[in-house]
Amino acid sequence: MTTLNKNTAKKRLTFALISVAFLLFSNLAYANVTAPLKTVGQGEMSWLFMDVYQVSLHSADGHYVHQEYPQALTIRYQRSFKKEWLIKATAEEWQKMKIDSRQYEPWLAQFFSLWPNVNSGDTLTFLVAKNGQGTFYHNDRLLGDINNRDLSRAFLDIWLSKKTSEPDLRRQLIGEIK
Repeated sequence: MTTLNKNTAKKRLTFALISVAFLLFSNLAYANVTAPLKTVGQGEMSWLFMDVYQVSLHSADGHYVHQEYPQALTIRYQRSFKKEWLIKATAEEWQKMKIDSRQYEPWLAQFFSLWPNVNSGDTLTFLVAKNGQGTFYHNDRLLGDINNRDLSRAFLDIWLSKKTSEPDLRRQLIGEIK
């Protein structure tokens, strides 16, 4: 084998090994993040006769206990939305819950850097670990971590708090009504 062919063969082998490693490690960030959890409840959000999203809540044992983690909330969008709209809707919900804007404004900036635009059929999952730290996933692909227990609680509270703007949806999510 000539030196040129040996170099080409080495480059191809190196490229193949790097490609395999990339595929293996990229799959670590892509997994069904709610698989180890059990569904507590699910429901659908509609607005003016339009289906907006389906949402489900998951916990370790399939039961809801306020601020007992792990918990995961998965939203499957039935419409496409720009991330700016999602962030605005989140802020509006926190305003309705009387959360001080000085507290949540920095959180919205974090969301802006993490969240993508979503298309119909996409999922956004927020997984809160036992220690209260949260992680966002888009279509089960890791977006990033939220290292703020207050933010984790406040985000879940949009759907799970007794102050939610959608009490019937809350009751479906926490398993009170099917």
